[in-house]
Amino acid sequence: ARRQMPQREESVRCVCGEDPPRTASHRRVIIFAIASVAVVSAVVALSAAPGAAPREAVSLLSTGRTARTSSLEYFANLGYQNAEKCDGLRSTAQQSPVAIDTGGVGDVGNVMPARLPPWGWVQTEGLNGLYRMKTPGTNMRTGAPNVKAFVQGNKFDMSEAAVHATYGGVKYDLDHFVLKTPSEHTINGETFNMEQQFVHYPAAGEQGAYKALVVSVMYKENPLNSPQYIEEIYHAIPCMGEGKHCQRVISFASMARAILYQTPSKFGRLTYSYDPTDVCKAPPCVYGGSVGDSMVSLWVPPSARANFRSFFRYTGSRTTPPCNEDVQWLVLNNPVPIQTKHMAALQLALGDIARPTQPLNGRVLEESTSHFWS
Repeated sequence: ARRQMPQREESVRCVCGEDPPRTASHRRVIIFAIASVAVVSAVVALSAAPGAAPREAVSLLSTGRTARTSSLEYFANLGYQNAEKCDGLRSTAQQSPVAIDTGGVGDVGNVMPARLPPWGWVQTEGLNGLYRMKTPGTNMRTGAPNVKAFVQGNKFDMSEAAVHATYGGVKYDLDHFVLKTPSEHTINGETFNMEQQFVHYPAAGEQGAYKALVVSVMYKENPLNSPQYIEEIYHAIPCMGEGKHCQRVISFASMARAILYQTPSKFGRLTYSYDPTDVCKAPPCVYGGSVGDSMVSLWVPPSARANFRSFFRYTGSRTTPPCNEDVQWLVLNNPVPIQTKHMAALQLALGDIARPTQPLNGRVLEESTSHFWS
């Protein structure tokens, strides 16, 4: 009878070192155990970089969720030693993330309309708008050794993309983005599958009230749709393990337009469709902003609530220690769709790394109404 068993069951016997179980329920237990070991191995590989800072969170396989305790306990449990400023229960705290509530019947919410200018990115170097998502290798322009990993855990270095945003009269250079699963911010009570946070720092010689500008976009699971750059990130998941090498090419033009031009969609569809010929050929290239680029009229009607016109603004903090309260946040209103298989793979690779929402402590969020007057 044993010789007639399928090959998969023979493999299970070899792994376990004993005869395969005779019942279907026993076989399911063994398969689940093997899958659990694989999950643990993936999480350990992401967090075991020598000399690296503590991971932003860990995946709790027993519950599938990170324990939601007070801020200080939350970070202490993750191994951080510099979380003193992260206590969102202080009466004067201005911590992030926050729960955004636009109000409704019997609910005034915590958001007020404001005439905020549209925002966008500017790419100042060519390379057809492409940049390489890479692990340690060589600098794409100079050929010099590059000891800094492009992908390390959930942090993706973007400094070589030569992109900046000007907001509030201050020029901010795009430094990196991080992926958080699930989303850290919530909008009208909804927690999204993933949040992508683009972190900018003031350019050389620039001074302003904030030490960082963080632009945040939500992702919502969709059976079919993902932007092209999400496909590349999906294939780059092996790079997230320290010491592994791969290169994926991403079009920043595609990423910027997919995010900025996304409008509300009842069926979770992408507003912008990727075209490989749609690149930055003659920098500087402008995406979104008060003027927008030549492509915007093809996808977004003048009054549409696209993300570069529809967002929330507030003053907050970094969402990992030391939690400095010197951040201008722009949280985009419209989630971008992400295909189920891509979301499942990223969730498995990253685990649950979202900080809980923090008290507003009197803060009022602003919602851009620029889509009414642009």
